Amino acid sequence: MRKVAVTGASGMIGTALATALEKRGDVVVAVGRKPPPGGVSWDPTVGQIDHAALEGVDAIIHLAGERIDGRWTTAKKQRILASRVEGTKLLAETLTSLSQPPAVVVSASAIGFYGDRGDEELTENSQQGSGFLAEVCEQWESAAAEIALLDTRLVLARTGIVCTPEGGALERMLLLIRLGLGGRLGSGRQWWSWITLEDEVRALLHLLDSPVMGPVNLVAPGACRNIEFIQTFARELRRPAVLPAPAFALRVALGEMADGLLLASARVRPDVLEDSGFKFMSPDLVSAASALLT
Repeated sequence: MRKVAVTGASGMIGTALATALEKRGDVVVAVGRKPPPGGVSWDPTVGQIDHAALEGVDAIIHLAGERIDGRWTTAKKQRILASRVEGTKLLAETLTSLSQPPAVVVSASAIGFYGDRGDEELTENSQQGSGFLAEVCEQWESAAAEIALLDTRLVLARTGIVCTPEGGALERMLLLIRLGLGGRLGSGRQWWSWITLEDEVRALLHLLDSPVMGPVNLVAPGACRNIEFIQTFARELRRPAVLPAPAFALRVALGEMADGLLLASARVRPDVLEDSGFKFMSPDLVSAASALLT
């Protein structure tokens, strides 16, 4: 049994992760602005955190950050960046003040680190890309790097599109498909690297337990083009997916987010995760769609 602190514990991934940790016998310490009893109070916007409540924590999984969906206004982009960088800096500074820092910290990042890379296969050894999300991820990971200076194993979990019918991008996409309004986004040729919520949580637990360090891509090995992604779920639902959303329409509706998130191409492989012995429950999209929709 370990005592595991989780930031972002009330989010989609954090909620599922906390349940999985408790199920296997770990004690979850939620870190948040209004934590439950036994949690840790923090507010990264003003640099406030309850240092003493983190003493004795064995591990930390750091997931907190502003949601990236929605139109990227100047204010929204600032919140996306600041929520990740300021929170991570505060956490790193706090850990240096503890008499016994945690043995491992798994700090969230994203495959946005690689930017829009076309058909190029990307691994943890690939260079940083360009664009807003790549810049955010670089600063996010740089803030976390301070943790590695302690006697703490630091893992940077670069997550792709997390798939669950009960939240996130897939929930909205399934609604459109069920209404017969689904279709490719833009050309549909952009690569989408995804992972089911079940495998995301299993991978985070694996990273707590295995001796992995540094960047780890949390994506299934079955990356696919956007058109294949849409059509696979449409077939599973026995619905058509023939109404494309043109790139120009997405740009009008969503602005910069359309190019930075929906139309960007990232063909990412989970080399480090697989080499460390992790086995996916849903390694390809067909098995994922079947598991998610039954």
